[in-house]
Amino acid sequence: MRIVLLLLACWLVAPMLRAAEPPMYDFDDDTPSSTATAPGDPIKRFDGRTTLTTADFSVPAGWELRWHSDQILSIGVIRLDNTVVAGTTGRTVGSLYVPQGGSYRLRVKTTDPVPWDVVVYAIETAPPDLTAFMPTVGPAFKPIKDPTPPPAAPAPVVVAPKPAPPVAAPLPKELTTDQKMSIVTIKGDREQGAGFFMKHGDSTVLITTQRLIANNPNWHALTATGAPVQVIRIQGATDRDVAMLSVKDFGYPALPEGDPTKLQPGDQLLTASRVGVPFSAAVASVDDQRIMLSALRPFEGSPLLLANTGRVVGLIGTGPHVLRSETFSPDNFSARDAAVLASIAPYGERFDNVSSWETCQNTQLQTEAEFISTFRRHSRNLDAYLNGAAETRNHNLWHGDDKLTAANAKFKEETPDGNAGQRTESLHALLFELGVICDTDLDEMQRPANFYGYERSLAQEEVAYRQALKAEIDQFTNDTSRFDPIVRRNNTAVDTP
Repeated sequence: MRIVLLLLACWLVAPMLRAAEPPMYDFDDDTPSSTATAPGDPIKRFDGRTTLTTADFSVPAGWELRWHSDQILSIGVIRLDNTVVAGTTGRTVGSLYVPQGGSYRLRVKTTDPVPWDVVVYAIETAPPDLTAFMPTVGPAFKPIKDPTPPPAAPAPVVVAPKPAPPVAAPLPKELTTDQKMSIVTIKGDREQGAGFFMKHGDSTVLITTQRLIANNPNWHALTATGAPVQVIRIQGATDRDVAMLSVKDFGYPALPEGDPTKLQPGDQLLTASRVGVPFSAAVASVDDQRIMLSALRPFEGSPLLLANTGRVVGLIGTGPHVLRSETFSPDNFSARDAAVLASIAPYGERFDNVSSWETCQNTQLQTEAEFISTFRRHSRNLDAYLNGAAETRNHNLWHGDDKLTAANAKFKEETPDGNAGQRTESLHALLFELGVICDTDLDEMQRPANFYGYERSLAQEEVAYRQALKAEIDQFTNDTSRFDPIVRRNNTAVDTP
């Protein structure tokens, strides 16, 4: 009987003992556990469905964000003084390593009401002091029956104190005067950017982006003192947006070339912004063509220098790549606009491993860029007509397209009210006109001989965009009932003062 009573008492007390144990990390109430400081442990979690700024949190040096969402997220790491120190953008899963500890908050930007979650993890801790584990040296052991006299005790071993690690010199936070003098301003009729002098073999060359000199009529390069640069030859990378210009060298200060393959996440880089303000950023990741940065994008074409060597490892790229889909929906135009904003990721273009360079004639480069730009503008106008939501600012882009406005005006003029049969016939006629607009210049865009290497890749992207619009028009032709609301919406927007 006593044994039964004893077992019953243990059964009743066990839950209370378990309740007294210290709690681990709770993923539901954002409360960190008392053990969440070891490497790999979670420190904080945030979740939601919309854009928000999180509560403040503190982290040790060497920590990481790991996030998950089925929508595009743009996450910024913000110090309590509102300085943005790191950021990342993407969809599904991803991570962002931040070497500096301290107190931060996160700014999470979303595009759709889809659940997301972000977890903060501790990654690194300080190494232990190994001198505390060194063995103590004492007298040797002598067996009791050993007939030989005991050996003399060895002299004590003096362990020298562990030398203090050398104090690393602080990394520079801005370019030197000579480095600033290597930066060149490139101006044209449409925009302004930068380039820089670099030592390439035994020659001094000017590095910039192809976009700045291709679609920018009457461009010219000026040194930091305002003197014009004499360009002898233009070479374009066939696989990325980089141009290398041979120049007449008047002793320009040129940057030494570095090795991007040795870059590691967290390495500090230096460059210059549009207004000449010092700018630094950390390496987020490196792939075959790009150096992703953990800061906002400064002046296009500016050099990226490794802070501890002063060697140039890349140049600032031109901007985001649009996330396009071949599956169109009625609201896809505004959705893509949001995707463009969310996909802005600061990066540098590598030029150390360009697959090949080709000599470009400036006039031909300008002609190709203008043709692609015009083709793209008509595609975007057509996309706005078919898919732009009436409440978005870009919905009325098509009003500036003469062919689209003429086709729409002809439909309004020839379509009587109340005649369903005539309206269906007019809808088919309007779709035919849109198809003709869609086919304009499509064949020329698909001729590889019309373009230089990098321009050819841009042309292929625009062809895919236009073909997706053409497929959408074909779908409407088979079902004009889906097209009719689009025309009514556009005509209402036209008539509204």
